[in-house]
Amino acid sequence: MSENQPKEYDAVLGGRNPAPVDGAVLGGLEGVKRRFASGDENQKITAALEALKYGDRGFEWVIQILDTQSSEFEFAVYLAIGQKAVIINNRRILSDTELTFAPNTAYAQLKFLLMRKKWREADSKTAALMLGISCREKQGFMRVTDIENFPEEDFIIIENLWTKYSQGKFSFAVQARIWQKIGGNSQPDWNAWCRFGKCLGWFQKETWLSWNDITFNIDAPVGHLPRGGAYMGWGLGDFWIGCPILSAMTSKLTNCNLI
Repeated sequence: MSENQPKEYDAVLGGRNPAPVDGAVLGGLEGVKRRFASGDENQKITAALEALKYGDRGFEWVIQILDTQSSEFEFAVYLAIGQKAVIINNRRILSDTELTFAPNTAYAQLKFLLMRKKWREADSKTAALMLGISCREKQGFMRVTDIENFPEEDFIIIENLWTKYSQGKFSFAVQARIWQKIGGNSQPDWNAWCRFGKCLGWFQKETWLSWNDITFNIDAPVGHLPRGGAYMGWGLGDFWIGCPILSAMTSKLTNCNLI
């Protein structure tokens, strides 16, 4: 079926069913593009958010125009992308009994910190755990090969703990979903890296935030944490390293059936 043909939830002239609030709109994706081209700022934002309902084609179009739009436009789009990522992430939240560990173990300590919303300490603990498992404490950062070889069992535990106790808002999986949606891949791409940073709140006012400057509370943007782990030890502005690292993380999550 053509992307411009009416779908299940499209409003159709002469149809009997009203369009749901979050449904795609009359005219298909091409109709959305026409409304964008002829609209004011608010109408452009509305059109972009409607385009996101058309799957990958809609996302691709929005990303193509995103870098030339206003900061208000960017904020609205990034917020919508983050919210969609959280909805998907919440589908796999585990129960407390599924995340039980022996007392005083590293994962019991991480769980304790996350349960009590001690985000800064949990982020540091996550970094220490991942660097320790990878034997990279001295270097202070992980390479693509370290992520590729990271034990799946440990990776799944860390991911599930963050997802569970942030209600799907903070985790590597939600970061990876955002990375995919904003057009990220393993090839160094400054624009994609900046879009990712803006969406997560790591890149603000044309500046990459240091670890000490990020927001360690639940009101931070979707995917703002964890900032440690694979991201420790190198500047976030370094897209030459960042893009391959994010892509390796996304592949790891896919292999672990976490995205």
